[in-house]
Amino acid sequence: MLQEWYFSPIVRTRDAVIGLIVLVALISGALFIRNSRKDKLAVTTPTIEQKVTEKFGGLTIPSDVDKADLTDVSGGTGLGIATRKFANGRFELTVLADLPNPTTGSFYKASILKDNSSISIGSLRIAKGGYLVDFTSQIDYSDYNKVVVTLGGKTILEGSF
Repeated sequence: MLQEWYFSPIVRTRDAVIGLIVLVALISGALFIRNSRKDKLAVTTPTIEQKVTEKFGGLTIPSDVDKADLTDVSGGTGLGIATRKFANGRFELTVLADLPNPTTGSFYKASILKDNSSISIGSLRIAKGGYLVDFTSQIDYSDYNKVVVTLGGKTILEGSF
């Protein structure tokens, strides 16, 4: 009698449904745990812009400017960002750089380049957390796409728009 009840179609269907629910719950739990671990392991590397703006006290760079990341080509750890904009007859270019302090009497200089042409935009000065130079002109230099920062004639940082 017990065997007939245990193997009845209702009991088999009920057991199959319960088994399926348990299996789905186990798979869902395993996937949830795997994905939550993956999220914890994901490490985002800050961009050069994020690093530089943080160095300058959370400075916000406007969204309506061209930007160029400046990377260290001298083997050091410096980095920077250059921004430019030409509007209403005014060209503005700013270089923000996170660089080590130069030796006494030395200073960083920034230039913009186009083909074989170079225009010095000035010496970088110490600013909140790093080095900075602002350049303005009534001439549109937007076709000068390369920015370099030098120290004693040696290129330290460079980048292109």
